[in-house]
Order: sequence, then C-alpha cells, then structure tokens
Amino acid sequence: MSRRLQRIKKIVELAEMELDKAAQTYAYMQTRLADAKQQLESLLLYCDEYAKKPSSVGQISPIQLQTHNAFSEKLSQAVVAQKNQVEESEKMLVLSKEAWIEKRARVKSLEALYKRISNNEQAILNRAEQRMLDELSAQKYIQNQKISH
Repeated sequence: MSRRLQRIKKIVELAEMELDKAAQTYAYMQTRLADAKQQLESLLLYCDEYAKKPSSVGQISPIQLQTHNAFSEKLSQAVVAQKNQVEESEKMLVLSKEAWIEKRARVKSLEALYKRISNNEQAILNRAEQRMLDELSAQKYIQNQKISH
C-alpha cells in the first residue's frame, strides 16, 4: 500500500470516528427531546388536575384561593419554560441530524476516493506485472530460439 493510500485510509478512519460522535450526539438529542416532551406532557396533566382542585373541594377561603392562583401561575410559567425547552431540543435535534448527514456524506466520499485510488494503484501494479511477464516470455522465447539453432 502506498504512502498516499495509507494517508487517505487514516483520514477515512478519522472521518468515521467523527461520524460515530455525530451519531452519538444525534441519538442523545433524540433522547433529550423525548424527555422534554414527556416532562411537558406530565406538567400539562398536572396543571389540568390542579386547575380542577378548587371546584372539587367545594368552599375555599380567600387565602386558599390566592395561594391556589399563585401556584397556578407558577405552573403556567413552568409550562412556558418547558415548551421553550422542547423547542430548543427540536432545534438541537435538527442541527445534530444535519451534522450527522454531513459527516456521513464526507465518509462516503472519502471511502470512494480511497477505493478509486486503490483501484488505480492496483491497475498500475497489474500492468507492471503483465509487462514483466511479457518480458520474461519474450526472453524465454529468444533463449529457446537460440537453443534450437
């Protein structure tokens, strides 16, 4: 294997390592988005349950109502924050997928380059070998001609 081919092989290996890291990041972002969505869903369910609480109790004092409303407001803020987290996770997922696709395309092009160079080098070796065999055959023929004369 030529030095050029060895260098390209090393570059392919490095690109494959980058691809693996990009794939791990993409998988992590998928998990992170799923977790954020699950948290949002749980928070929304809790908000619904909490909003129904005063009507199921019956009579409540003004202080209890004020406390309930303050906590409802905090829950609403938490829902908004969690929706923002979901949106951010979706953006990060898109970016990580684009990076993964880019790395995969780079690996495939480098592998194609490696294969093309390898095939070219093999063709050169095959032609050189064929020339040597032709030369040996010609020398043997000449020797046989000298012997028979």
